[in-house]
Amino acid sequence: RMLHGQVRYGVASRFLKELPAELLKRVNSWASPQYEEPEFSAKPGKKRTDDSPWYIGQNVTHPKFGAGVLVNYEGSGSDARVQVSFSQSGTKWLALEYAKLAPA
Repeated sequence: RMLHGQVRYGVASRFLKELPAELLKRVNSWASPQYEEPEFSAKPGKKRTDDSPWYIGQNVTHPKFGAGVLVNYEGSGSDARVQVSFSQSGTKWLALEYAKLAPA
């Protein structure tokens, strides 16, 4: 898909790694030097390796959406974004550069 004038590929589900390779059939195989598969943590509370203050399982607050829990992240620097599950507003992807998230 196009996002901010750049082609962005969807991230494959982390659960695909649990399936035996002989049961999978790849429809396309693309390799992009810009693509980085995000690191997922099986245990909440694992800090990222890039000195980010955000981690999966962290409680956060947002001025508009209220309290939530960080459930996913991808990218780094100005392209970093997080997925937060808010108790009242559901799950949302937020760009860290613009979201006014605060640790709870």
